[in-house]
Amino acid sequence: MIIVSGIAYHFLSPQIFVRNHSDRSFYQVIFNLPTSQIIFEPIKANSRQTIYFPPQEKTGLVTYQLIAINGDQVAQGHIKYQFDDSSSQLGTKLSFIIDKRYRP
Repeated sequence: MIIVSGIAYHFLSPQIFVRNHSDRSFYQVIFNLPTSQIIFEPIKANSRQTIYFPPQEKTGLVTYQLIAINGDQVAQGHIKYQFDDSSSQLGTKLSFIIDKRYRP
């Protein structure tokens, strides 16, 4: 029962989903969460990746930077990450999708 609970908690943990619909690869995408940082690298062409992260200790902005293979910053931005308590974060999914024209 403990193992099942642990597995369920993992898959209900907040997650970031990155999907690259383009035929271009990228060096990395960096997400700065209110209390942690998550880096996906590399971002291969026509790929998808998911990273689960622990519930954040506070609300705030999630900033992101998409970095090209040559090190240039391709895109940057932010989204609001807000919640009432740590349990309300369970099942949260943040999606970052790069379209076919290489725009996030």
